[in-house]
Amino acid sequence: MAELMCPLAGTARTRNLAIRVETLMALSRVFSAGGEKLEQTLAGLIEAYRKWLKEKAGDQKEDRELLDQLLKVHAEDDKKRWVYEFNRLFIGPQSPPAPPYESVYRHGERQVMQESTLDVRRWYRSQGLSLAGQSNEPDDFIATELEFAAYLLTQALKREQRNQPKKAEAFIENYNAFCQEHLAAWLPGFVKALSASAREPFYLALGEIMQRVVVPVR
Repeated sequence: MAELMCPLAGTARTRNLAIRVETLMALSRVFSAGGEKLEQTLAGLIEAYRKWLKEKAGDQKEDRELLDQLLKVHAEDDKKRWVYEFNRLFIGPQSPPAPPYESVYRHGERQVMQESTLDVRRWYRSQGLSLAGQSNEPDDFIATELEFAAYLLTQALKREQRNQPKKAEAFIENYNAFCQEHLAAWLPGFVKALSASAREPFYLALGEIMQRVVVPVR
């Protein structure tokens, strides 16, 4: 699956979809690029989350505090400890306390490549998609699931721009179903693992932002 770009133009509906896509892709890149690229991916996430908050037409204290955590990390010159924490939480070398894979949180065995992984793969194949190249990550890697959610909304956005509301709604229904069956089913467990293990507030904020962004389209 390639990275997706959408113009922020048109009706309120298309603008909302485009901002959702941008934010989902920004979150996906944080995990796919890894801790060493955090400076670059964090800049994209800050821009996208600002647009997300503006689109919400609200400025709640909790939202501002989450954005402030992103800005604090981005302003630091030395990000070595953030990179170290990324690797400790999500990669290793010891067993990571917050593995970014759905199956770890769905089956009570803390193992990857379980039934939920195969169901995610079926979702990708239903849209004619598969993992690019010889990916070393399971299909239920958080970055890939977030990118797939963005892909579904991108397809909805394209149909909205072509004045095909029924086709757009079909993709939105698929997005809502995928989120309900997968992302929303395991993100709370993932965020709980972050809350129990993260030593840097930034990663707690990252988890909270994901839960606020990965919501149904109404």
